[in-house]
Amino acid sequence: MQTVPLDGAVKIYIDLKQIRDGGLLEVLAGPKAAEDPDYRRFADQIGFDYRTDLDAVAASFVHGDFYAAARGHFDWKRLSDYARAQQGSCINRMCSLPSDQPYRKISFYMLSSEVLAIAISDSPQGAAMVATPSAKSVIAVPAAALWISAPGTDFKDLKNLPAGTQSFLTPLASAREASFSVQAAGPANSGPPGSTFEIRMDVACVSPDAAAALGHVFSSTTDVLRRLLVGQRAAPKRTDLTAVLVSGRFETHESSVTGFWPIDRRVIESLASGQMK
Repeated sequence: MQTVPLDGAVKIYIDLKQIRDGGLLEVLAGPKAAEDPDYRRFADQIGFDYRTDLDAVAASFVHGDFYAAARGHFDWKRLSDYARAQQGSCINRMCSLPSDQPYRKISFYMLSSEVLAIAISDSPQGAAMVATPSAKSVIAVPAAALWISAPGTDFKDLKNLPAGTQSFLTPLASAREASFSVQAAGPANSGPPGSTFEIRMDVACVSPDAAAALGHVFSSTTDVLRRLLVGQRAAPKRTDLTAVLVSGRFETHESSVTGFWPIDRRVIESLASGQMK
């Protein structure tokens, strides 16, 4: 994560190895037979299968540009041959080829023997923005299967998210930065290993007063939803998204707010399959 552009970016870290070892990769990715034919042809040509060859990805989205550092097993010769076959070129170990978007280029090079630097931008040398940091970075990524962090302003327009989550996330628009991570729940949680996970929210606010106000909003919204369900005598199933939302608990410390939501594996399966609205 320290190698990609960070200022004002939406940042994502995905630990594919952890997801794969936890048995969730097939759930999230779907069966191999259902993969897009164009992707399969691409994967076959470069000798790469993300299901087995990719271990982790750190990515950032900045002003419409995409940057990533992918750790895994790559065949550079086949990658460079593919770039040339797609009307691209490779100069000084940097490859560039046209993307399917007008005036945009895909560029990549090997940052190290196991890390591929990638960019999609208007520059054929965009991947050069992914590089070993010259100074110590202050960003900290938790040991989670999935982590995403974004400036508060990116939470202003959430119309494409499920309706039940919008009231919870819209208040984050006033924050400096908000991050969410997903990891396996601790031994104190019920259920066999791999059946229960936890979503953690970490919000950096502009002041202690702002943090207290935001924590109150989250607690109040959760309490309203709980009372609504009690009034309707509708106890949510553990596999419902509503059960996740009403289980939230929140802590405020100085200028930060932390939230925790246990989430059943079956909820993740429903979300991944598109069956849950």
